[in-house]
Amino acid sequence: MITKMQSRSLALAAAAIAVGVGSHQALATSQTGTAKAVILQAISLTENTNLNFGNILPPAGAANVVLTPANVISGPGFTFLGGNAAGNWTALGTAGQPAVITFSSGDTLTGPGTAMALDTYTTDAAATFGAGNTLTFNVGATLHVGSPQTAGAYSGIYTITVNY
Repeated sequence: MITKMQSRSLALAAAAIAVGVGSHQALATSQTGTAKAVILQAISLTENTNLNFGNILPPAGAANVVLTPANVISGPGFTFLGGNAAGNWTALGTAGQPAVITFSSGDTLTGPGTAMALDTYTTDAAATFGAGNTLTFNVGATLHVGSPQTAGAYSGIYTITVNY
């Protein structure tokens, strides 16, 4: 049998537990946070002008031809007879976003003779997409002409990737 004293002790203990549980709740707090997202426009890419080294009369030995994004062509011992054009591209994306441009590797121009390596791509692209969501830029590259390089028309492809 529980005595009056034990009954009071149990009641006081229950009250202390109830106050203790309530005090933990009184120390807790809540705060709301903000979540955001920006959906970027998918990038599309259009080649406006083909990268073209034009009509070239090579020297007796192997040498490289460099075509800059500004359409300046040069190479030791070469004679250039026109028709060259830096590649021109337009990318559509989200204005103000960074533009990261990369190129393929191992590209060649093939034709009647030995394949010629195409590499060391350069561009005059801005660092970000501009007003109107556009990024228009020119592309240059280096063409490795062999010795002797068989006369004729050569062509090939390269891949350009534009990313945020």
